[in-house]
Amino acid sequence: MSWCIAADSSCNLRSFTPTASGVAYRFAPLKVNVGGVEHTDDEALDLDAFLTQMAAEKVASSSSCPSAGEWAEIFRAYDNVIAVTISSNLSGSYEAACLARNMVMDDYMREHAGSIADKNIYVLDSRATGGKLEVIVRLLDRYLATGPSFDEAVAYAERLEASSQVLFSLSNYENLTRSGRMPRLVGAVATKLNIRILGTASPEGTIKIVGPTRGEKKMYRKIMDAMEGDGYRGGLVYIDHVRNLAGAEALAASIRGRWPEAEVEVIACGALCSYYAEESGLIIGYGW
Repeated sequence: MSWCIAADSSCNLRSFTPTASGVAYRFAPLKVNVGGVEHTDDEALDLDAFLTQMAAEKVASSSSCPSAGEWAEIFRAYDNVIAVTISSNLSGSYEAACLARNMVMDDYMREHAGSIADKNIYVLDSRATGGKLEVIVRLLDRYLATGPSFDEAVAYAERLEASSQVLFSLSNYENLTRSGRMPRLVGAVATKLNIRILGTASPEGTIKIVGPTRGEKKMYRKIMDAMEGDGYRGGLVYIDHVRNLAGAEALAASIRGRWPEAEVEVIACGALCSYYAEESGLIIGYGW
């Protein structure tokens, strides 16, 4: 039976190839509208051109989730699908994926005399974005290599979601405040004082402010202290960056210095995460 791990493009994995036999990876792209031009967050996007346009644009911009039809196209192609979405409190992607699941399962039942014995779809709300989804996808792929049943794989995915987290280290806040995802006063004060803000995901999947940081070394320590406070003791970490490779690599080195057994991956943000993290932003996903 064929397997698929699916995600929306708030997961910044683009060219990822699963290691488990018979498993595919697919993603449903979100869209970002900048200056009246809609950009699809996929492999074909010229990310540098997008970021340059975003920085120059002064009018309101917006993002939109994948449609149920886009999710359904993925779901129809495989026997077993586990889909991971951006937090349902940040986007309609989870709701669209659930609608697609119901549509595809109804169609399958009609085509197979009411039986769904060989078709399984599960949609997981990550309650986060960025690096947390990447950790879930990578570890789920490794687990599927052990040959679990669908129910076992779902239970494992749920455990991954409950034992992983995301942090945001940001220095620009305009798009977050415009969209109502960060209080305007917090963003205005941080911008005026030229400080980075460290945020995390609340239990409800919204953005929660941890506190301000000044200076790179202090920022790295605060990030690692937050990781340790959550229970991280070494393991898979994803650091996503918006044109800040040097900062991401320096943070990766600091994490490896504290936890020599850490497995740290550094990748660039796609359009959706770049839109909200903005220039020099870092998004850190990890599990414990």
